[in-house]
Amino acid sequence: MRLDHIALAVRDPRASLSFYRDIVEIDGPVREEEYGFVIETGDVSFTLFRGTRPSSAGDFHIGASLPDADAVRRRRGELLARGVVELEWVDEPGYVSTKVADPDDYTVELSWDEKRTDGRP
Repeated sequence: MRLDHIALAVRDPRASLSFYRDIVEIDGPVREEEYGFVIETGDVSFTLFRGTRPSSAGDFHIGASLPDADAVRRRRGELLARGVVELEWVDEPGYVSTKVADPDDYTVELSWDEKRTDGRP
């Protein structure tokens, strides 16, 4: 079995689409549906549907990997300059990560891990 989609309940699908496309820079064709939007990212589709976020997301987060530590550091600076809320910052040998909040307070992690060779967090 393989993962083929992620779906998030969001207050405003258009605002969330803007956050993930323009701020996080998730690439792929976008399909508009009556319930929201679907971003086709390759093997995994990412759906933003109109709904109510669960009262607690627990340890759930969305992760995207970057090619190297400096790319994470640069991206972090860009996000902070745009006023994106940072939840956590880790910068240690072999691992660099920033976790930020999306418009519905879901956690989004952008990271680089030298242990990963397939480009995934």
